[in-house]
Amino acid sequence: MDMLTTGVLCFAAGVVVGAGLLFWLLPARRQAGQLIRDRDEARQALNHYRDQVDDHFLHTAELVNDMTQAYRSVHEHLSKGAQALCSEVGRKRAVAKSLDSAPQKEGDGPVAPPLDYAPSAKGGTLAEDFGLQQKTTGPFKPVDVADTPVTDSIVEPPRDYAEGCDEQGCPPEEKK
Repeated sequence: MDMLTTGVLCFAAGVVVGAGLLFWLLPARRQAGQLIRDRDEARQALNHYRDQVDDHFLHTAELVNDMTQAYRSVHEHLSKGAQALCSEVGRKRAVAKSLDSAPQKEGDGPVAPPLDYAPSAKGGTLAEDFGLQQKTTGPFKPVDVADTPVTDSIVEPPRDYAEGCDEQGCPPEEKK
């Protein structure tokens, strides 16, 4: 009977210890499940927000395209009305005020945009000295680094007085 009693007591102790561990570990398991649910909800919210942003910008692009088309239609309507309703003198004055057909000096070719390269350079590359004049006179002259002598002295870094005065020394006004 001792063997049977010992077995029953061990089984009972195992059940009690198992129940205690299950009770102790179960809240952690519930917390992990809650974290997974919170993560999934956050992902869904982020995906919903991204979809809203995409829809907003697509709708904005459509509205801007519609507005551009409306401006184009108004401009064409005004242009047709000006052609049909204005006199020849009025049309010439309107053309004279236009920037696209500004009168040029006689003998000049069409107005060209400014160049971002030197026209005399080979291959169309930008010349560093194009259009610059060398100034040989002046109070200063360039310094060549190779001409300066190299000293063997050690340069100490600046002191940091915020660290304290023990290791680095205090400035005269802070000594107490």
